[in-house]
Amino acid sequence: MRRLRGLLPLALVAAGLISGPALAQDLSPTERAELQAKKDQLFQRSLRDPGNLDIAFAYADAAAKLGDNEAAVSALERMLLFNPNLPRVQLELGALYFRMGSYDSARTYFERAAAANPPADVQERINTYLAEITRRNAPQRFSGYAFFGAQYQTDANIAGSASIAFPGVVINLLPQFTKRRDYNFFGTGSVLYSYDLGTQSADTFEVGGTGYVNHYGVIERLNLGFVEATAGPRFNFREPLPGVSSASLKPYVIGNEVTLGNHQYFDTWGVGGEATALVWDDVRFKSTFEYRNKTFTNQPDRLLSAGFNGSDKVLSIFAAKPITAIPDSELSLEFDFLDQDTRLASFTNKSYAGAAAYRIRYDDPTGYFRRPLETNFSVSRSWANYAAPDLCLCGTSLTTNRSDQRWRFAIAQTYPITDDVPVIVQLQRDIVSSNVPLYHYTSNSVLVGSQIHF
Repeated sequence: MRRLRGLLPLALVAAGLISGPALAQDLSPTERAELQAKKDQLFQRSLRDPGNLDIAFAYADAAAKLGDNEAAVSALERMLLFNPNLPRVQLELGALYFRMGSYDSARTYFERAAAANPPADVQERINTYLAEITRRNAPQRFSGYAFFGAQYQTDANIAGSASIAFPGVVINLLPQFTKRRDYNFFGTGSVLYSYDLGTQSADTFEVGGTGYVNHYGVIERLNLGFVEATAGPRFNFREPLPGVSSASLKPYVIGNEVTLGNHQYFDTWGVGGEATALVWDDVRFKSTFEYRNKTFTNQPDRLLSAGFNGSDKVLSIFAAKPITAIPDSELSLEFDFLDQDTRLASFTNKSYAGAAAYRIRYDDPTGYFRRPLETNFSVSRSWANYAAPDLCLCGTSLTTNRSDQRWRFAIAQTYPITDDVPVIVQLQRDIVSSNVPLYHYTSNSVLVGSQIHF
């Protein structure tokens, strides 16, 4: 189980390191600053000359590129007051409402633009938008991502001390139980099926799946396979409380299957609940609670796996807030609590963890990629207190319960190869201390991977 904790986070690395940027964030910080200055200048000119349609259109174009869709819509709709027969303006209004998710309004403007018999290329653009609106208005939606790559670890089997000390005797461990470096190739992905329930608040029923598989070059008993599914309704709320722009609640059921060393390891069933909220316009909150019942299977090289049979209670609280607009940066904080109840008291524990991450997006200083780069820094600290001494009876005291502490430091660099395909390089260092030397170790790892959304 200790090894699994070290391996499973890879299945979620893409979610933590990679997210599709908003349209406005495709601008570099320098371009954003220049465009903001241009927008402010055009706004002042439009106040002095409100009937000048060229100025109004230029202002709307700058606002849209900056992601200020509401300002762009307001400017374009004022233009239609002066001249309601402007197909180009109607086309741009349709595109803006599309970006904002107001598909009925977008369809109206696209149809008006199409009625003016535009050139073939413009009509093709309109048809593309109308087809996408039809797809998005459909009650069923499907999305996902795939992430694959390779990883090198200096302590792949998470081994600590090379020997176990007992009163009056020291036993050296077999080579397979001592620190060994290795590499692995991995692939992970996630899919989400969403069905619109047809309510005014756009409630949905969601079915999600996550999978992960890796293969080690040498230590094949660490080969991990993991597949998990969740299903449940999501209820959305607009401005449920003062200061809360939006919120959602999602109860769900959980099921998974895990293999280790190419053999069945354990399966899980459980229930969970998720709450999200957007507070003060730019602070994102997310909290989850899960109850998981796990059943393990013994194998010839894992004779005590069934001792992990039991339940997990997991609480997670996450918050993120933008720090600067130029360059684009964000700070996130997370707290996790795990109450793991197992058949053998030596495996029962309560774990606490805190993490902080800082993400910054900036101009490519080399100019090679011609797209903004992104760097993520993260640090975490965790404590695990066990209910009984370890089974090896090799701790600092035969009667002292096991206690572990972990530091994790990581830096990840994202290189945008294309608009949709980035390459990520991550460096990570884990430092684990324990009053049982068998679990005391330090490991460094390098991960390189690429990800695709669909």
